[in-house]
Amino acid sequence: MYTLAFDFGDTFVEYGGLTFAIRLSTNKNIYCPSPDHTQVVEEDGRLRLISNQLWAAGGQLTAEGKLELSLERDDEQGTISIYGQGQHASELCKSLLIHVVGIDIQYVEADSDNMGRREFSYSSGIAPIIYPGRDAMMPLIIIGDKAADGGETEEWYVLSKDAMVRKKGFAAYYDLEKRSKVLILSFEEDRRHWSNEMKLPQWKIGKVQLRDKIVAERFNDLEQYFGLEPFGNREELQWIDDIRLVVNFHGEHWTGHVFNTFSDMEEQLRELCTKLPGKHILAFLPAWDGRYYYTYPYHSPGERLGGGAGLSRLVETAHSLGVKIVPMLGGPNLATRPFLEQHQLLDAALKDSEGDPQIQNWIDWNSDLSHENMGYVVNYGHPQLRAYMLKKVDELIDFYHFDGIFLDGAIRWSNAPDYSPYEGIVAFADEFSRRHPGKLLMGEDGYDVLWGKFGLFATSWGPLGLEHAMLRYTRQTEYLAYPALNGSSGIHEIGWNWNTIDKSKKAFTIPSLTLFAGDTKRYRDEIDRKLSECADWKLSSTT
Repeated sequence: MYTLAFDFGDTFVEYGGLTFAIRLSTNKNIYCPSPDHTQVVEEDGRLRLISNQLWAAGGQLTAEGKLELSLERDDEQGTISIYGQGQHASELCKSLLIHVVGIDIQYVEADSDNMGRREFSYSSGIAPIIYPGRDAMMPLIIIGDKAADGGETEEWYVLSKDAMVRKKGFAAYYDLEKRSKVLILSFEEDRRHWSNEMKLPQWKIGKVQLRDKIVAERFNDLEQYFGLEPFGNREELQWIDDIRLVVNFHGEHWTGHVFNTFSDMEEQLRELCTKLPGKHILAFLPAWDGRYYYTYPYHSPGERLGGGAGLSRLVETAHSLGVKIVPMLGGPNLATRPFLEQHQLLDAALKDSEGDPQIQNWIDWNSDLSHENMGYVVNYGHPQLRAYMLKKVDELIDFYHFDGIFLDGAIRWSNAPDYSPYEGIVAFADEFSRRHPGKLLMGEDGYDVLWGKFGLFATSWGPLGLEHAMLRYTRQTEYLAYPALNGSSGIHEIGWNWNTIDKSKKAFTIPSLTLFAGDTKRYRDEIDRKLSECADWKLSSTT
């Protein structure tokens, strides 16, 4: 329900046809303004709720501190800007929450194709949607509102104007006491900077006239605050728009089952290029380095696949055919415990805000009904880990002449107390571009401030963001789990069930083909039809 089992005692103020309240969450409790120490002031069209004491537990507890909520209307835009600040005498301020009443919430959308539309339920409301993450690639939501006259559903939007990457949350619930639907907006301070006071960056809330216009405002923020460049301005990456097929050559499964040796990949590439010019093909190599996930991030050629000599021949063959070729690296998604211990990098694990490391243990790779505890999700903000990965990339590109690299789990983010995973990925990407100009940085998923740092994403849904927003800055292909013609997703845990979750939009997503040894002969007719379709494929439109 995302509410409490008692009346918390919030002080609500009406402004612009909506009603607002503010709460302060600390590292020990949650507070609202004390009614007896609160005043509401309206001047020059701005409304301010100011409290010089904090309430908790429905008024049973009080604390020394301050809370202020400020609301300002822009009649020209038809929006309300929300600001706030909080202070506690002795506890660390964690987050500020805004509660909004007055919208008859029917649904919430944070991503057109990934999360999709979440319908409001009176029993469970709208489950938390967290940015940055897979639920919300942008700090922006669209809210469906039941029209008062019974006509078509109206839409509202909420956009965070924060100039930094910090946690945002969206949720909704039905308040039984007030008999109202309540929208929750949450802002959490960077864990490295928690103190006894905090400020809320601007939120904007208003009616949607055109979705494209709202998304364009986020584009302006991305380019002004984070320096993103539209894809069309990134001259070194324009060749990507000539790629019409990404071929996933799966190597060795976690259990040791081999789908393709390097020689198998080489043979099938030659056959593909008799039907589609190699300049239109990107070869992607998941699990080229032995058992998938098993030894991340040592990243050396799998001996059972043909070792270093076999990999060199594969890359040489690809280039002779005009094909670009990219290997998959573990990225933030995993470093095994033996690796971290050997390199004295256990503290590079990605931590939650309490400092607890995030274990990589959510997959049952061998179907024994127990998830494998393989190691940790890691934080590229850790300077020694990032240095190791950059050195590894240098070795792979300089020795094997790959055309780029792929980072698994690029989207991994947490409000870590030691290093920022966002800042780490950006530092990695910038250094990668400096050392290897013109090479492709490819990744799994990715939230909006990362789109301009990667040239291509492999994604289950898409394109990511509201109104295909990612296409302004980058390009997308289908996920590595896109099945082979026999229905198997190869090394990926989805197994045979990919079609149940594939939501990519083909006109906006570079086609992919997953091949196992012998498939170009076994499924010759089907592959020929696919290649014929790819020959004419072109990105439908960009934002």
